[in-house]
Amino acid sequence: MEDNKLINAKELLEKAKFSQHKEAYRTLDRKTNFRIGIGVRLTSTNIPSFFIEILIYLCPTSQKTDLDIMQKTVTCLKNLQARKYSLTCQDGNCISCEKTMSIKNIAEEYKKVKTLVNAIFK
Repeated sequence: MEDNKLINAKELLEKAKFSQHKEAYRTLDRKTNFRIGIGVRLTSTNIPSFFIEILIYLCPTSQKTDLDIMQKTVTCLKNLQARKYSLTCQDGNCISCEKTMSIKNIAEEYKKVKTLVNAIFK
């Protein structure tokens, strides 16, 4: 499926308007080491704020620490931080990487980060 078809701003906005927290989210890609999604939050004045979120899992497959995966994880996080993503530790063994942007830039940014993350965790 083409990336632009996955990103339906009108659908996200409608879901956000009727959600309790005025937010909607859609997962676009999921692999063992990461998940990529887009979302929108509505401000108190109903102005939409679109974002891309990438969850990077620190120990995705087992209880055993895999140093090769950890090195790839650090490389990925550094690359995302260089792209101006905020990095936040989350419960559940992951780091949330988020970037707010205009809806017109989301499809292009998604394509770039999807390529980046897939290349690192290949």
